[in-house]
Amino acid sequence: MKNNAENQLVTGLRSSLENIVVLEEATIKHGFEKTMTIATRPFLIKQIEVLNAQPGNATAQIALQKGVNSFLLTGPSAITLYDKMGHEVAHAGRFVRSPEVMVPIRVPGHAQLLYRNGYFLRSMMKVELGGQAIGKAVVETPLPTLDQLFKSTGRRGTTAELVMCVPSGEVNMSCFPSTLTRKPLHLSRTSRTGIPLPMSYALQGKVGSIIAKDYRHKEVVAAYRPVGRTGLGVVLKIDSAELYAPIWKQLRYLLPLLAGLLLIALLSLRWLFTPLVAELVRSERDAHEANERLRDSESQVRTLVESVNEGIVAISENGIIELFNPGAERMFQYRGEEVLGRNVSLLMPEPFSSEHDGYLTRYWRTGEAHVIGHPREVTARRSNGEIFPVELRISQLDREGRRGFIGMLHDITERKTIEAQMTHFANYDALTNLANRRLVQDRVQQAIVHAQRAQARFAVMFIDLDKFKCVNDSHGHDVGDQLLQAVGRRLAACLRAEDTVGRQGGDEFIVLLAKLRTPADAVRVAEKILEGLSMPFAIMGHDLRIGASIGIAVYPGDGEDFETLIRHSDAAMYQAKKSEDLKYHFFDPIEGDTPPADEVVAPSE
Repeated sequence: MKNNAENQLVTGLRSSLENIVVLEEATIKHGFEKTMTIATRPFLIKQIEVLNAQPGNATAQIALQKGVNSFLLTGPSAITLYDKMGHEVAHAGRFVRSPEVMVPIRVPGHAQLLYRNGYFLRSMMKVELGGQAIGKAVVETPLPTLDQLFKSTGRRGTTAELVMCVPSGEVNMSCFPSTLTRKPLHLSRTSRTGIPLPMSYALQGKVGSIIAKDYRHKEVVAAYRPVGRTGLGVVLKIDSAELYAPIWKQLRYLLPLLAGLLLIALLSLRWLFTPLVAELVRSERDAHEANERLRDSESQVRTLVESVNEGIVAISENGIIELFNPGAERMFQYRGEEVLGRNVSLLMPEPFSSEHDGYLTRYWRTGEAHVIGHPREVTARRSNGEIFPVELRISQLDREGRRGFIGMLHDITERKTIEAQMTHFANYDALTNLANRRLVQDRVQQAIVHAQRAQARFAVMFIDLDKFKCVNDSHGHDVGDQLLQAVGRRLAACLRAEDTVGRQGGDEFIVLLAKLRTPADAVRVAEKILEGLSMPFAIMGHDLRIGASIGIAVYPGDGEDFETLIRHSDAAMYQAKKSEDLKYHFFDPIEGDTPPADEVVAPSE
């Protein structure tokens, strides 16, 4: 019983750390993707190319400055662009000065993770044209999600600590402020006695858990794992005394009883050769006392079972519930007397409820088991009909010739909620709740597969708002944010269910028209979008009017992969901005990917 409870506690710790690391990887990757978006933007590449050829070109410098100012709205806190000679050509925002911790991390480029009153990602990426470096972009992005992860760890216990470190030399490591220290640490990877600290395993790329001394020389239960291939290691740990407190509290009553039984056995041996009559009398008395203690022992074991927070359910060989502990009562919202003697299918939703007896019959007949001894996620049903997820571990239980099963259940609703939040965070824009670039790319790739199989076409639209920067400057970012949200809703209202609208960043949006019979279909949608956006927006007491420019690229003629379609629709959007009558434009390969250097247009007006 103790081992099962310990396994549940350690498994929960490792599961929590796995969720944390997934979110950390997604946060760092999302921050680096902002740098990639800036460094690969055709408009900025073209202006840097102009400055390399004509240093000091005022038109190109103004356009670049407007560009970085616009990108600052998408999340970064500071951006600097350099030409091929390393001269700064545009700058916006403020970089962190004198960080408490600044360590390199491994991503597809050069990046550093910084800490000063919060986490920041500073990344550098070459700006390339035709495979040749023509400059570079340095971008610094705040990572508030990491701050929240470390702050939330304290809810696990007073000694709970989340630590993130990177190697420093051969035997040392540098660690970010943790939930207990609140300051950076520079430590050896081993204890004073030469035993590796839990973090040393994470920095070696290993995943697991251990009971060991930490850097405070306290015994802890620690889960460890690397953060992908970034070079970072993470440990989630809690002092052993706090983690095992509920178990030891129950064993404190059970151990004296076991010691008493052992003492009785020793006393019985001592009198083995006494006269027969005295032995019989004594044996009868000892047997009576042993029975009394056995009943006490059963009571203590039941107390331990009832105090465990996990649900414990035991059933007979035909599925009748024989044990239903308080943890199960809280989980399923049944009283024990309501379910004892009833079939365990009562706790299952359909179709599992109807099929459960068949599972049991097949197991007893064939001995084939798919769930015995293996943790698995299943759905369960509360007394009010609510369906919820649980992690279930089943063992076969044979008692006095009777066969049955015992299952330990852990409600994983909170874990599933966190996983859903992480999935949503990785795929949707935080401001507008529209699909982000990652999700749009995935759906475009799905559309490519479908189009190749069905010999079909689809279109990608690149939409840039006109006059949005004026709204931001004159009315403030709160009005600008609400305007972007309203624009997202109007765009979605113009599309079909199978289409996708996503936010590229700033005041730029991407639309995927998943099914296209003729290019005229894209024209009708573009006109519908322009008409919808031409109507005034009522935002915080202001009637705001904006417009938009739309670039259209059609698969497969204008590109056969996501990056090409986006680049060509972006180029077509700039052509639409120059048009006096039509505010939408199909990609024209003769006009090229980017506007001419002498006709520079800022990314947003």
